[in-house]
Amino acid sequence: MQEFSDTWGDSIFSMLTVAVFFISIKSLYADITWMRMVYTLVILVILLAIIEKLFHLHYSKYANLLILFIFFIHSFLTASKQILFKGSVSLNMVIGSLSLYLLLGLVWSVIYLFLLQLDPTALSGIEDQSWQQNFSRVTYYSFVTLTTLGYGDILPTNRLTEFFAYMEAIVGVFYMAIIVASLISVRQPAIKDD
Repeated sequence: MQEFSDTWGDSIFSMLTVAVFFISIKSLYADITWMRMVYTLVILVILLAIIEKLFHLHYSKYANLLILFIFFIHSFLTASKQILFKGSVSLNMVIGSLSLYLLLGLVWSVIYLFLLQLDPTALSGIEDQSWQQNFSRVTYYSFVTLTTLGYGDILPTNRLTEFFAYMEAIVGVFYMAIIVASLISVRQPAIKDD
């Protein structure tokens, strides 16, 4: 987005968000309720983008972040039901597990973006810009924290942000443990009682 003007960058980001919603509908074997919800979210994102361009409403950024949060959480829950502890280990299960890990990082990214909207100094090393402009930096920080890598170029500056950072690190470690355990348990033959 930084390569384009503010107007073009925001529009491209909104279009990519809508495209991700549509791709998710096609990729998940979801029930009709989830599909209707995603269609509703797509319409809301489009309407919010138009309203933001025309009226520059301050609260539309919170609505957009809430929509993304709902989408990522529900996608994670839907995909986890289809992937974890199901059938034999396959390439689809491994790729699905990676997708779940990426969704976890995106969920935490949206949480950090909310925190930055409430307090622009919540993370040092990130400029006070729109959430769309900060999305890539916050996502980078989220994955560095999720993997417990911790470069230190971006740091939480208040207790609430610290709380979410260490909770993300804990979730990242437990997710890896759960994935490894589920993949191993699926590979093990069932133990029969004699």
